[in-house]
Amino acid sequence: MKPADLEMAIKKKRAEMIKLGMEKGLSFHETIKCSQELDMLLNDYNLILIETEQTNPMDVYHEFLIFLQKSIFRSLHIGYNSIFPVLQYGN
Repeated sequence: MKPADLEMAIKKKRAEMIKLGMEKGLSFHETIKCSQELDMLLNDYNLILIETEQTNPMDVYHEFLIFLQKSIFRSLHIGYNSIFPVLQYGN
């Protein structure tokens, strides 16, 4: 599969997983299965990136984890900055 095709599949699977998680819960079997399918797509995508040396594969995971954290905090109505406060420098 081409990187562009995988990127599209990842976006669709990510949206599906978030929808399932918000509607049925994060521990629902369909949500978990969708998450595992997303993991496989991300692994395939990272393998292609490593093979073609296009980018740092961890960037994809890092961006996804930040997105997932913000989505979860938003769904739980917890402020992201209350969990990860921004450091104030100066007075």
